[in-house]
Amino acid sequence: MMKGNKPMLLLGVLVVLVGIYLVVKFTDSSGRSKSFRSELVSVNDEAVTKLEIMSPSDTTVLEKNGESWKVNGKYVADPATVSTALKTLQLIKPSRLASRSEDSWKDFQVDNTGTRVVAYEGGDKTLDIILGRFDMEGQRSFYSYVRLSKESDVYVAKDFMKMSISTGSKAYRNDDILKVNKDSLMAIQFNYPDSAFSLTKTENQWLVDDMPADSAAVAGYLNGLRFVTSRNFVDNPDAPAVYNVVYETASGEQQLTAHSGGGLSSSSNKNEYWVDPSTGEKIFKSKAHFLGQ
Repeated sequence: MMKGNKPMLLLGVLVVLVGIYLVVKFTDSSGRSKSFRSELVSVNDEAVTKLEIMSPSDTTVLEKNGESWKVNGKYVADPATVSTALKTLQLIKPSRLASRSEDSWKDFQVDNTGTRVVAYEGGDKTLDIILGRFDMEGQRSFYSYVRLSKESDVYVAKDFMKMSISTGSKAYRNDDILKVNKDSLMAIQFNYPDSAFSLTKTENQWLVDDMPADSAAVAGYLNGLRFVTSRNFVDNPDAPAVYNVVYETASGEQQLTAHSGGGLSSSSNKNEYWVDPSTGEKIFKSKAHFLGQ
């Protein structure tokens, strides 16, 4: 009996060995499937000519034209913001496989509720990825779920925040209103409908016309000029100018103009127009303000 069962025993051993071989063949030493992608994003940020960022509520198209970028074919993009987005995408590194089932997409928000990012290099699509749910482990470790749009596998991208890729066209438009180096300022002219006055820098102090200015008021105003930005964009209605402020430096001047209807325009960013009361309150001060009254 034992001799009769020997062929069957050998066959069983062979089946087990083949099974072990297949497991080893298709599994690496770390326990990951051979089909586990070690890389999801492979784009050359210098070569990308078009970027589409699609959220459930907005689609933003960034296109390169020479050395500049356009937002939705209409607005001038901030090149630094576009560059940051491209470099941020390269931070997406898969750390583990979360799921291989389409049934899990909704839970991980890698379905149509996620943010889809498509990159092109010329006519070639080099990236099509969906950024899903953001999560935390403890207080310092974070990750996001991601999925290549043509594949079903969902990956965990450790140390990547989905929110680091901004959605909405306003996030990519040039929001600079003023960039004034206070140390280079020589004078500021305030031109109002019923009055005008100037702040002039002397060797030791600032003067309001011919009167000494309140140093604290001037310092506070100048400190607020370093980066004046706003994303409260509106279409330019070609409204007439009402008043303006002119900042004079050794290298030239910048102007911020208030228009009827509450709009603002800037000589240093002629492509945009804003309605932003908080910026207006920061910029357009009275003579009495600088006299400490």
